[in-house]
Amino acid sequence: MRNTLLATVGTSLFEGNLKRLCETTPNKPENWVKLKEAYETGIKTENWSLLAKELLEIDPSTRTCGAEINTVEEIRKKDWLSLENLIFFVSDTPNGKATGEVLCDYFQQRQDLKLRTVEYTVIDELQDERPQDFKVHGLRNLVRQIGEYVQRFGGSDYVTIDATGGYKAQIAIALLMGQALDIPVFYKHERFSEIIDFPPLPISFDYDILGQNADLLTDFERGEAFSSSELGSINQKLRSLLTEVVAGNESLYELSPIGQIYLTGFRYRNPYIISLTPAANRKAPTFRLAHYPNGFKDFVKKVWEENNWIVTSNSLPYDGQKGIKGIGFFVREEENSLKLIGTYQDKNKFGAKFRLHLTDESAKALAWAADYLNQKYKP
Repeated sequence: MRNTLLATVGTSLFEGNLKRLCETTPNKPENWVKLKEAYETGIKTENWSLLAKELLEIDPSTRTCGAEINTVEEIRKKDWLSLENLIFFVSDTPNGKATGEVLCDYFQQRQDLKLRTVEYTVIDELQDERPQDFKVHGLRNLVRQIGEYVQRFGGSDYVTIDATGGYKAQIAIALLMGQALDIPVFYKHERFSEIIDFPPLPISFDYDILGQNADLLTDFERGEAFSSSELGSINQKLRSLLTEVVAGNESLYELSPIGQIYLTGFRYRNPYIISLTPAANRKAPTFRLAHYPNGFKDFVKKVWEENNWIVTSNSLPYDGQKGIKGIGFFVREEENSLKLIGTYQDKNKFGAKFRLHLTDESAKALAWAADYLNQKYKP
C-alpha cells in the first residue's frame, strides 16, 4: 500500500490567507485574532511554533489552513493510502522556507496521524527573482529531489504526489514526474470542492537518443553549457531535451527540466539491466598496431576488468579524431547494428576510440551501459 506523500508547496498560506486575515474575512475561524498574532510573531522572530499551535485549533479542511493542509487531509482518507511519510518541497525563498517550517511543526504535532517522517526540503534556485535560474536549474533540481525521495521510500509503488502548491511550472513538472514514474498525482484548485487525480497520459520517451548522446547528456546534466558552434547540427529529438538561450550570433544550450525528467525516468525504470549478466568467456581487450594516447590501453583494460558484463573490447581506426573531447561513451549505429563506443584523450589532446562488446547488445542495454559508464568514468 502507498504510504508516502510528496507535496509541492506554495506560499498561499502566508500571502493569500494569514496576511489578509481580518474582521471582514469570510468564514474566518474563531481564533482568527490569535492566528493573525501568531503569524505576525513568526514574521518578526522566525519562530513558527505558535502559529502551528493555532492552526491545530482549526478544522484542517478549512480554507484558512491553506492548500497543503487541506489536500493532505483529503488525500489521507483514501482507502489505498496509509500515510506514514510526508515530504514537502518548498521554494528557495524566505516565505517558502518559513512555510516548510510551519507545515512540519503542524504535522509533527498531529498525533492523530501517527506519522513516521515529516520533512521539508528546499529546492535550490526555485525562486522568482532570477527567471533563467528558475527555468534551468530550479525545476531540474525539483526533478532530482523527487527522484531521490521516490527511491528513499521504496519506489513508485509506495509514493503519491500532491501537486497542488507552488508555481505553475513547479506543479507541471511534478505532474510529468508522476507520469514518467507511474506515480498517482493529485491536485486541488481553490475553487474545487475536492481533489482530483490526473489520468495516465500517453507519455513515452525514445531512449535511443540517450544512447546516441550519452556522453553529451552527462556533461549537460553536470551543468555544462554548449554553444551552437560547438554542437553543430542538433538532432531534433535531442533538441527537445535542451533549453536554448540566444547569445549574440549563437545559441547556448543547457539541459532542460524535461531533459532531467528524461534521464531520471530512464534511470529509475532501469536501475540495472537483467540481461546484462556476467560474461562466461571473457577475452582481454585487443589493440591494433598503432600509436595510442598515453594511458589509453590501461584505461580500456580497467573498464573491461571492472564490469564483468563486458565480454571484450577492441581499438578502432583513427577516424574522427577532432570529435574526441575526452573520456566518454555513446551508442553508434553502424552497418545495421548498434555498437557501444568509448573515447579517450590524453593530456596532449591525443585521442582514440574503442568498442565494447556486451553480453546483451539490445538498444536498451547499450543505452543503459553508456549512461552508467559515463557516470562512473567520465571526469
